[in-house]
Amino acid sequence: MERFAKKLTLRAKEQALAQANDRETLRTQIAEAYKSLAEMSERLKAADLADGRLKVYRPRYGGNFSCPICWVERGTVRMLRPEEEPNHAYRCKACGFNELDDQ
Repeated sequence: MERFAKKLTLRAKEQALAQANDRETLRTQIAEAYKSLAEMSERLKAADLADGRLKVYRPRYGGNFSCPICWVERGTVRMLRPEEEPNHAYRCKACGFNELDDQ
C-alpha cells in the first residue's frame, strides 16, 4: 500500500509540473488574445465612425485637397501635397496615400 501511495504522489508531482508548464503558455496566449481583442475593438470603433465621417468629408479646403484616408480612418484633416517628380500627383505625408496608387 505504501508503494502505491508513493506512486500516486509521484504522479501528482508530474501532473503539477505539467500544469506549471501549461500555466505559462496559457498566460502568454491570454495576453495575446487580449491584445488582439483590443486591436479588433479599435478597428470596429473606426469602422463605426467611418460612415459618419464620410458624410462630413470635405475634399477641398480653399485651394488645397484633403486626404480621404486620414479623415475616414482617423478623423484628422491632412492636406495632400503635390509632387512633381517622377509623376505629377498628390500625396499625403501622414498616411502615404498617393492618388496614382488609388486608381
